[in-house]
Amino acid sequence: MNIEQNQQARQLDDQDSGYRLQQNRARDENPYFSNKILDEEDQLGFIRKVYGILLTQITITALCSLLPLVDEGARLFLIRNQSVVIFLMILAIVIQCGMFCIQSLARTAPINYVLMFGFTICEAYIVAFICATVRNPLIVAQAAFMTAGIVFALTLYAVQSKTDFTVMGGMAFVLAVGFIMFSMLSFLFGPTMRLIYCTLGVLIFGFYLVIDTQLLIGGRRYQLDKDDYILAAVILYLDIINIFLYILQILTQLMGGQKE
Repeated sequence: MNIEQNQQARQLDDQDSGYRLQQNRARDENPYFSNKILDEEDQLGFIRKVYGILLTQITITALCSLLPLVDEGARLFLIRNQSVVIFLMILAIVIQCGMFCIQSLARTAPINYVLMFGFTICEAYIVAFICATVRNPLIVAQAAFMTAGIVFALTLYAVQSKTDFTVMGGMAFVLAVGFIMFSMLSFLFGPTMRLIYCTLGVLIFGFYLVIDTQLLIGGRRYQLDKDDYILAAVILYLDIINIFLYILQILTQLMGGQKE
């Protein structure tokens, strides 16, 4: 039974990451991204608003993920009700597609905030479920601290780097397609291939984080418009969550924190 639940959890991880990859890279052709330059005051206000929203999203996700680690009843509920995870995954896809495809939804308050919080709750529940399948809470804590360190370092690099990563949308799309295809093979070649797959996941989403951070801070060929604060927060949130989930899988495999 434990093996079956472990496999189901991994499948949910990959399905969730797969759709995120497709949606994240689809935005490279999205009209939200332009070469219009904002003035310094608007740019700073935009950055503060985005990171404020992002901090709220991360806090909600962290609190939800902490619950199954400290409450056995909550952990068992999450594990035994995987249909809820599947439903919320589908709902998250619908919400994200709506925000990316219908410009007015992402830019009009308060509907954009409602959609963002709905999406965040869906993602927080999914992440909490994945954390619940890890028996050793220390592994989850280590993954969180490692993610924080990586995100800080990559953000600092994106801000300081003279290289314009916003023009690398084509490369990002190719990486996404290759990664999705590789994920299908990772189940066929055992734990070693799985470890390689997760490592590539961290590297690829780290690359995406650099691109997305430069789209946010401006000063490059392409950047986000000041009205796209919700979209910017969701993009960065997905990058960070994916980095965390892949690090968690790596540590689980290396440290023997057997998933249920």
